[in-house]
Amino acid sequence: GHIHEDDPHFAFLRARFGTILRSMMTLFELMASPNLPEYAQQGVLFDRPMLTLFLIGFVIFGSFGMVALLTGVISESMFEKNQLRMEEDRSEREKQRKEIHDKCGRLFDELYLDDSGRAEREDVET
Repeated sequence: GHIHEDDPHFAFLRARFGTILRSMMTLFELMASPNLPEYAQQGVLFDRPMLTLFLIGFVIFGSFGMVALLTGVISESMFEKNQLRMEEDRSEREKQRKEIHDKCGRLFDELYLDDSGRAEREDVET
């Protein structure tokens, strides 16, 4: 609601919650560094219990939200690194597979075959 000018906390509340932009900035500051003793010194917390409940709830749920956000960012980063590592491993295995294929192809091409297209056991073992 609106604050009446005869309210003892008029100047403090107007400075913190006078406009939507100021309210957003105040709530952001509370999330960044919850300084509720400042509100207690002004007497606002004791005279306005609903505001006190709102601010405490906002800080608690906002903190849980920030922790969830940070956890998500870290998890996503770890997932991306794991995907990159798996892709590198797959690429390395594919490279090794190609090298073995090429080497086996060269060995078979160099084998001596008789007229029937067969190789002797001794030629294959050496």
